[in-house]
Amino acid sequence: MRHQILFASIMALAMAASATAQQAVFEEPYWTKSPVIEALGRADVELPPNRASFSVSFVETDRDAEDAMKAAVSRARIAYDAIKAVAGDNSRVTTSVMVDAYYDQYRDSDGNMVENIRPDKVKGYEGTASVSVTVTEISLAGEARAAALALSPEISGTMRVYLERTAEVNRTAYEAAVADAAARAKASAMAAGASLGRLLVIQEGNGPCLGHWTSQPGRVRGGYMAAPPPSPQYAGQNKVVVQGTRRGTRGQEEAVIITQDDLDALNLPSDREPQTVQAQVCIVYAVKP
Repeated sequence: MRHQILFASIMALAMAASATAQQAVFEEPYWTKSPVIEALGRADVELPPNRASFSVSFVETDRDAEDAMKAAVSRARIAYDAIKAVAGDNSRVTTSVMVDAYYDQYRDSDGNMVENIRPDKVKGYEGTASVSVTVTEISLAGEARAAALALSPEISGTMRVYLERTAEVNRTAYEAAVADAAARAKASAMAAGASLGRLLVIQEGNGPCLGHWTSQPGRVRGGYMAAPPPSPQYAGQNKVVVQGTRRGTRGQEEAVIITQDDLDALNLPSDREPQTVQAQVCIVYAVKP
């Protein structure tokens, strides 16, 4: 019994000592042993957009579902070739195709036209081939869209121009935040009549050295990015960008040729507003004795 009491007393003393040690470690601020200067660096870096995206859709109708899809796909394929001829590996193109039936119509008791949606009342089929494009070289975006518009799509969406946060973009903002933090720490030292010592801590974030990346559309400051200059004209000839065949109005195959003149006529210029990438950095310096 005496041994058990002695063991329990030793364990209680050990646990108390451990708790006291942990309390001392976590409650004692790191600057009590030596003075430090902590600064929070901030950066709002405006960068030009680096991506553009748009989509077009080609719609064809036919009594036969397969023929409707084939006709729509033939136009979308030429659009794909034209976009690649302009933007090449600087474009990412995805395509899709779908088909829907449409039906005979009749008038209801109120005189409204209503589709008679029954399997035996199918009038024909509507094939839709969609082309979605992302351009990674922004100067080629307008001409790439013009290449798709030259095929007269039935549906054309708005071109979206934006900044994708690549590793290079994030690094640019981070470096600016580090420079700002160092300048703030230096200013703090001068104001306090001290001198910066060695660097102790540097970490992304918004104090205490924890945080995350954010981005948001930025305001235009100091102007805008001008639209790219028109493509140069080739001496004495109009360059053929791409050619193919599509179904004509009478169901016969007809040639399709897209030239540089077509692209120039459909290349609608637009301003490209800079986007803002934000970064924050926590930095801690020792103070020279």
